[in-house]
Amino acid sequence: MLDVLRTRDARFLLVGELISLVGDRALMVALPFFVYDKTGSTLATAALVLAFYLPGLLFSSFSGVLADRLDRKRVLVVSHLLQAGVILALLLVPHPGWMWIAYVVMFAELTIATLVTPTAGALLPSLVNDEHLPQANALFGMSVTTARVAGPLVGAALVGWTGLHGVILFDSVTFLLAALLFARLTPRPRALRDATDTRASLLTSWRDMGREWRQGVRHVTASPALRVLFVTMNVTSLGGCLIDPFFVPWVKDRLGAGPQEIGLLSTTLAVGALLGGTMAGRIARKLTPKTAVGLVTMLVGAMMIVVYQQTRFEVALALLFFMGLPLVVSNVAAATLLQRVTPDAYRGRVYGALGTTNALMGVTAVLVGGTLGELVGVVPMLTAAGAITVVGGLVGYRWLPSSSEQAAPAEREVPTASEAAPSTS
Repeated sequence: MLDVLRTRDARFLLVGELISLVGDRALMVALPFFVYDKTGSTLATAALVLAFYLPGLLFSSFSGVLADRLDRKRVLVVSHLLQAGVILALLLVPHPGWMWIAYVVMFAELTIATLVTPTAGALLPSLVNDEHLPQANALFGMSVTTARVAGPLVGAALVGWTGLHGVILFDSVTFLLAALLFARLTPRPRALRDATDTRASLLTSWRDMGREWRQGVRHVTASPALRVLFVTMNVTSLGGCLIDPFFVPWVKDRLGAGPQEIGLLSTTLAVGALLGGTMAGRIARKLTPKTAVGLVTMLVGAMMIVVYQQTRFEVALALLFFMGLPLVVSNVAAATLLQRVTPDAYRGRVYGALGTTNALMGVTAVLVGGTLGELVGVVPMLTAAGAITVVGGLVGYRWLPSSSEQAAPAEREVPTASEAAPSTS
């Protein structure tokens, strides 16, 4: 991991993403709390959850196309500058009659954010050597976990000290700092597809983007390893998203605990994952893809089932801590395999397609889980979340290749718009 941290560009990308994520996590604690406190409506709060998932569902695939069409460094810089400006509109929310703008701003900000994940994921392999890619993904996983630990603490502190305004300003500043770091990146040059002729109509440009999106989808469906990986990652995403509506009721009703304990459980899982991240890169590198992604994901699902049967807080706390290591190992292995089996020219679109399907899993979990939860109860739904995760791991273990070399495709260029267009002669 030290080799990755010594790489200047990887360090800038890592720190920039970490800073931005801390700001996001702080706002994701403060804004839903503010909305619920002012409206007293769980429906109003649930609408924010949909505002979080819908942009990914609607735009992630085309954002992936843009990540392949455009200069990836420039995409990161411009998107973070736009987010820094858009988020400031939330300063109107505390004023009477302006609550509605929270939904509009979050939808707009998270629409811009759909550009970030495919772009950063596609850019990373050009910043580090291939042998360091598992460690680099482990570090990025650790940065996400660190943000999950630090962001809610920062958000809670700022809300108590400055109110919602302080959290909004903090989030905007983190976007600006991240943009400054990304502006210093010097990625290896890559062959970009021919720029669309400036005289082309807007309709032609969108047709070109649609054609490139279909190329990306065809690449996923044509690659056996990517097909299996997509199924595995999306099924496990469904299991993970299904936890969100039921975690707080489980802690309150099953464990008999309060808000402080909820925070401690979340932080403990994050700390376990953070510590596990220091070893995840080495572990994932030594295991075969079907073991690191499939078998380890099955272990995570089994641990989830055991955790949510507990009635004692201390036991649940310990189990969540130890669940952190396999959780990070499976995530690192999946990200590394996806990057290795996808040619550089397609990585943005593949990440975009993954973002779309993950968002669909999130929307499905919120809608179906909210309905069934009233009928079957909290513990059965959380048990189902663990079982779904086991199924996702089983798919990976059964059908993923034994090594990334077996699944790695030959590098190939993306055809230009003129080459991809059907002949009219």
